[in-house]
Amino acid sequence: MFRLFKVKAKKTLPAVAPVTLLPGSEGEHCLQQKYGTTQRALRFYDKQVLNYLSPVMKDFISRQEVLFIATSDKHGDCDCSFRFGRPGFVRSLNDNYLVYPEYRGNGVMASQGNISENPHIGMIFVDFFSSTVGLHVNGKARIVEHEDLLKFRKDLPQDVIAEMDTEGKHRPERWIMVEIEEAYIHCSKHIPLLKKAEKDIDWGTDNDALKRSDFFALHDISLYQRIGGEAAIQAINEAVTRKLLLDDKLDPVLDEINLQTLLDRQKHFLKTAFGAYGAEKDFPQNLREFYRQQINVRMNDKQMDMVIGHLKKALVDLDVPEHEVAKLMTNLEREAKA
Repeated sequence: MFRLFKVKAKKTLPAVAPVTLLPGSEGEHCLQQKYGTTQRALRFYDKQVLNYLSPVMKDFISRQEVLFIATSDKHGDCDCSFRFGRPGFVRSLNDNYLVYPEYRGNGVMASQGNISENPHIGMIFVDFFSSTVGLHVNGKARIVEHEDLLKFRKDLPQDVIAEMDTEGKHRPERWIMVEIEEAYIHCSKHIPLLKKAEKDIDWGTDNDALKRSDFFALHDISLYQRIGGEAAIQAINEAVTRKLLLDDKLDPVLDEINLQTLLDRQKHFLKTAFGAYGAEKDFPQNLREFYRQQINVRMNDKQMDMVIGHLKKALVDLDVPEHEVAKLMTNLEREAKA
């Protein structure tokens, strides 16, 4: 059984927190005491939790096709994702390390980005098709390129080397290596037994129909909603206005309007241009002219170009999606030439 050890501190030093050899966090230990589950938890720690992979655990991993992973960035903001592959796509190198491939995805790299900032990773394998048992594996992860992984050649299964030598969509882009810190069972009682059906998989496809990319109908949501609604518009509005006020060449047209009026009118333009009001019949036919009316109807085309340039720079600085910026700029430029 695990025991708690306390470190005695000298009276001249601040108190030292208890040191424990128990698995898990201080938070879970406190809640076990609060809710009276300490003895059950101690039995689980004693009988089920390892800091390495047992032979049966490694065999279990070698048959799995699904891996769920949880990561967080340096601020602790979390992301949960999953990985799929052929049975055994996650390989245990030995009792203390495993690797899994990163195939071509959507390019966001949320999990890998988190790992680059914070190595802690939580993983769970769930066997839905046979044993209905899960395996938790927690540890520290790092991104490993092909050439770096080959440095561990003597520990690599031959099929890992073969996979690195493949060409096309089945070739991993890189690998994640995990040092095991905890490994323990997720019991079977609430895991459903599923029947596996055949499905043709086009690995690495960019076909939106095959990916069912718009399953949640996000294409119908306005840019205003997608970028964050009122708070995002406020940030853009302040950024653009700051750039306009710092441009001495625009003083003649901006001196005629007070700051609050400028903020209010530009906010109305931004909400209109980003679809906050929907596609009503009174949506301006000429977006550029509509913007001119919000700032100063006496602006000439050169001054209007300067204002639009500041708008574009603010949108880029605030990471508004590039294609959305381009679409807005195209609408503004097209109407100037019409």
